[in-house]
Amino acid sequence: MSLRDRFDNLAERERRLLLVFFGLLGFMLLVFVPVLVRMGVSDMATENERLAAVIEDITSERGALAKRQAQTSQLDRRYATAAPPLAGWLAQVADDVEVEIPETQDRSTVPRGKTFKERSTHIRLSKVGMYQLSNFMERVSASSYPVVISRLDIKKRSGKPDEYDAEMDITAFDREKKAAVKKPAARAAPAEDEAPAAEEDE
Repeated sequence: MSLRDRFDNLAERERRLLLVFFGLLGFMLLVFVPVLVRMGVSDMATENERLAAVIEDITSERGALAKRQAQTSQLDRRYATAAPPLAGWLAQVADDVEVEIPETQDRSTVPRGKTFKERSTHIRLSKVGMYQLSNFMERVSASSYPVVISRLDIKKRSGKPDEYDAEMDITAFDREKKAAVKKPAARAAPAEDEAPAAEEDE
C-alpha cells in the first residue's frame, strides 16, 4: 500500500492533524534553519575576530620584545668597555674641540647596587664660547663609553657677548665583572681494600 493510499484511508480529523504537523515542521525548517546558520556564521566571525586580535597582540608583543632586546644589547655593548680615567679622557676631548679645562677634581668611587660602580669628575671651564661648550658636551655625551653629564651649571660672563663659565660633573658607570665560580673538585673514588700486609703463619 502506497503512502497516498494510507493517507486516503485516514479519518478526516487525522488527515487534518497530519497536515498541521507537516505545516509546522515546514515552518520550523524555513524559520529556524536560517537562524541557526546565521548564528553559526556569526560565531565563526566572532572567533575569527578574536583570533585576529590574538595574532595582532602577539605581533605587537614580538615587536616590543625585539625592541627591548635591541636596547638591552645596545646597553650591554656600551657597558662592555669601561670608561678610561675621566680626567685624562676629558682633557683629550677638550683639546679636540679647542677648550681648556683649568680645574679638574676626581670624586670618590661610589657603589651602585651589586653590579655597578660610579666614578665622577668635577671640571670647570672658563671663558668658553657657547659653540665650543656645546661641542664639548656633545662629544662627551655621544661617546661609546657609559658616561653622562650628571650636573651642569653655566654662567654668562658680564660684558662679553659669547663668553661663559661652566662647571659640570662627568659620571662614568663601571660594571663589575662577575667572579668565576669555582666548582668543587671531584672527590677521588675510594681505593679498593688493600690486601693484608702479611698472611698468618700456618
